[in-house]
Amino acid sequence: MYERKIIPNLNCGLDLIGEVLYGKWKIRLLWFINEGHKRPSELQRKIPDASRRVLNIQLKELEDHELVTKTIYAVVPPKVEYSLTDFGKTLIPVISALGYWGDQNEARLRQLILKRLGNND
Repeated sequence: MYERKIIPNLNCGLDLIGEVLYGKWKIRLLWFINEGHKRPSELQRKIPDASRRVLNIQLKELEDHELVTKTIYAVVPPKVEYSLTDFGKTLIPVISALGYWGDQNEARLRQLILKRLGNND
């Protein structure tokens, strides 16, 4: 397992939120769980570019930060569902605002990202 060598800087809210939400898929996982996609297979279908292993790691981290809960049902085959905690639900308006900003600036952001990807400097 990965062991962190540098202690994170936790001096302000931005440092804290970065530590909790750092990870390529965490914001999308929170959004999709809020939208009702609760089973790992559903989340995998919503985020096909992510490997199951990476999604599981990031779901575990969200669980450790008390943003989601994992429910394991004692059935055969095993059934697992994720849901947002009350604490996790407080992030949804923030994620929504970020998505809105992205939508409002879509053309400019896409152009800047593609320009940077084309430039290997």
